[in-house]
Amino acid sequence: LYDIFARVGGPECRGMSVDVMVKIESGNVVADNFWLWRADHCRAGEAGGDKAEAFGSEAWVKGGDNPVETGVLVGRSAHNVVAYAMAVEHTLGDLLVWNGERGRLYFYQAELPYDVTQETFGS
Repeated sequence: LYDIFARVGGPECRGMSVDVMVKIESGNVVADNFWLWRADHCRAGEAGGDKAEAFGSEAWVKGGDNPVETGVLVGRSAHNVVAYAMAVEHTLGDLLVWNGERGRLYFYQAELPYDVTQETFGS
């Protein structure tokens, strides 16, 4: 798998959701150049109510809009998976869950969501 780019949520700030962006269920997979993100901004004026805050020509997504639970899930039978250049951003649950054995990951970028609060995500 190579050059995988996915964004959950579009310019309208709302209306998209997914449990897992990418699932790898087979062994001996090579993953190269993944950029997966839950939309963290949209066009200003498109956000509803207090869900987004204006920032220049964009608005930050707030309040758990465009929910994504997990960015990448490497399954229990996905052994010997090798990943290069994986970026996973802004998911509301786990960014990466790796259950397979003997896997390797070279270069990983993780970015937490901007709308995290103690009240909504624990202490």
